[in-house]
Amino acid sequence: MTEPIDPQRQDKRLLLLLAAASCCWPPALLAWMAVYCGKLRGWKHHAMMPLRMLKAYLAWFLVALLCGATDSAAGLLLMLSCVSLSHYVKPAWSKARLGPRPWSWMWHNRTHYLMASAYSWGWARFLHTETVSRILRRARALDRPVNLLTMAVEAAGVVAFIDRRLLIAILVATALFNLAVALASGILFWENISTNIAFAIAVGQLPDAECKTAFGWPAALIALTALLLSAADLLWQPWHLGWWDSPFTARVHWQVETASGVKLGLYNDFMCPYEREFGRVLGYFLTDQPVLHGHLGIVWDRQLRDRLVHADGDPDQLRAIKQTYGRVHEDEKQARDHIAFLTTMFTRLNAGAQKSPLPRSLRHLKAPGGQLYQWGDLPPYRGQEPVRRITIRYQERCYRPATCDFVLITDLAVQEIDLLALTTDHGSTSCARSSSTAAPTSESC
Repeated sequence: MTEPIDPQRQDKRLLLLLAAASCCWPPALLAWMAVYCGKLRGWKHHAMMPLRMLKAYLAWFLVALLCGATDSAAGLLLMLSCVSLSHYVKPAWSKARLGPRPWSWMWHNRTHYLMASAYSWGWARFLHTETVSRILRRARALDRPVNLLTMAVEAAGVVAFIDRRLLIAILVATALFNLAVALASGILFWENISTNIAFAIAVGQLPDAECKTAFGWPAALIALTALLLSAADLLWQPWHLGWWDSPFTARVHWQVETASGVKLGLYNDFMCPYEREFGRVLGYFLTDQPVLHGHLGIVWDRQLRDRLVHADGDPDQLRAIKQTYGRVHEDEKQARDHIAFLTTMFTRLNAGAQKSPLPRSLRHLKAPGGQLYQWGDLPPYRGQEPVRRITIRYQERCYRPATCDFVLITDLAVQEIDLLALTTDHGSTSCARSSSTAAPTSESC
C-alpha cells in the first residue's frame, strides 16, 4: 500500500513465469529465489524449510548433472528428508539444552501457559474467558505428557531413515504436530504442513528400486551426521524454538477510530503481508517500558519464568522484575518510520485504494497467515469506513495459575495518529498528517 504498484505487479508476473519454467528446467529456480526472497522479501521464518528444500533440490540437480547421475533418486530423497526433519530435530536439541539436564524442559515447562499467553495475545478471543479458564485447568495436567510427545516427534528424525514407512509416518506426525501447535497457540506453520504431507505422498509413490539405498543403517548414519551438524549450525541453521513458557505478556496493540466514531481493533490479518510482524513483537520501539520476554511471553531463563509465576499478576512485583530483567526497545527513528507507514497506508485506503488484488468472491483463495492473532478487546476493522485516528496501546496481561483467570495490568496509549479532516457528511477525506503524490499503490494481500 505504500509503494508504486507497477513494479510489484511485474515482479509477481515474473515470479509466476519463473515458477512455471522451473518445472521444466530446474536452474530457473535460482532466478525464482532471487525474485521471491529478494524483491518480494519472502525469506521469512515460516517459509524457511520449504525454501531450503528447493535450494537443496537445485543444488542436487546441478551436482548430479555435472556428475551424470540425474536418474538417482536415493541421494535426493536423503538430502531433502534431512533438510525437512532438521527443522524439528534442532528444536528438540534446543529444548534439551535449556536446563541442567536433557529432560529439564520436558519435566518443568508449563506448556499450558503458552495457550494462556496466546489467548492474551489475540488468538481465539471469540471464546469466553470462562471457557478458556476451564480448558487451561484441564490442560495443565497434560503438560508433561505433551512435552514428552513434543520432543519425541521432533527428535524422531534421527531414526527416520531406517525404513521408508517410518519416514512417511514421521513426516505425517510432524504435520499433525504443527496442526496441534496451531490449535493451541495460533502459530500456523501451514508451509511446513503442506510441504511435509506432499513430500510424504511423493516418498510413498517412489518405486522400491529407486530409493532402497536411501534407507537402512548406512543411510541412517549419514542422515544422523547431517542432522547433528545442522543442529550445531554447521550446515544450515534451523530456528532453535526452545524456551520456557510464562503466563505474563506485554504487547503493543493497534486500534482505529472510524469516520463515524466507532472504535475497532486493527489486527494482524488486516496488515497482510506484514501479518507476521504485526502478530509478534512489532511496536516495542514505541514504548519506554522494559520488556521481559519474546513472542507470546516466552523467556529463556527458568528463574525469570518462576518469578513471573510467583508474581501472580501483582503490579509491584512485576515492576521490580521488569527493572531487573527487562530491556527497553524504544527507538525514535523506527517510531517515525512506523508512523509514516501507517499514515501513508491508511490515507490511501481512505482515498479509495483497493487493498486486495482479488475480488471479494475469490479472497478465500488467499494463503493463510502464519500468526493467527485476529481478535482482541474490540471488533475487527475490515475496511468498513474511512479511518480518522489510529491509537497504539501498550498492554500487559497476566494469566493467574492459582485462580485460572486473566488480569489486565497495564493499558497505556503510546501513540495517536490523526488522519482525517472530515466534512459533516463524511463524504470526503483528506490527510491531516501527510500527503503523497506517489503512483497507485500495491496489492497487499
